[in-house]
Amino acid sequence: MLTPNNNTLIVPCEPNDYTAQQSFMLTPSTSQRWITQLSESGESLGGPNNDDFNVNFTNNPSDPSLEKLQEARFVVHIEDPDWEFFGNGVEYVKNNSNCNYNVDSELSDDKKQLTIVLRQVEPTINYAGSDNSPLDKVIEVTPSPSAQPLTIGFRYTAKQLSSGRYYMSQDPRIIVERPKEQ
Repeated sequence: MLTPNNNTLIVPCEPNDYTAQQSFMLTPSTSQRWITQLSESGESLGGPNNDDFNVNFTNNPSDPSLEKLQEARFVVHIEDPDWEFFGNGVEYVKNNSNCNYNVDSELSDDKKQLTIVLRQVEPTINYAGSDNSPLDKVIEVTPSPSAQPLTIGFRYTAKQLSSGRYYMSQDPRIIVERPKEQ
């Protein structure tokens, strides 16, 4: 569970215990920074951006097969009756080395709840040479020597019902990490 003083969600890797979930309230705006608060306390996350979500996938050396079952769930609610998510609720941008994980988003039928799910996280390794390469040819990439956090940038997408206009938030980030095996 995240707190204002500890904004890292730890995903366990034990038999029958391999899921972590955190709930948030989102306050959209037509002109201000969108506020994401912890549902339990109503407090914003700490740190310079106040909307970075860190998630750490733990390892289980005695049963590595459990790592494929792990998932982190970020559940975001809009409580303002004049707003709802649109599309799939997010626009993903700036995702580093995204072959190391799967990320999905799910939207509730009433468009008030967005769930972002991370799963199948490999050791988080950056690949040099993949960011600015032409897309029309095969390239060789060089993995970093050690695991390091990877950033998943996204924007919330929401509609203001009274005006019928669509908006995107500033760029929050999920920072995902799984260490290499020891």
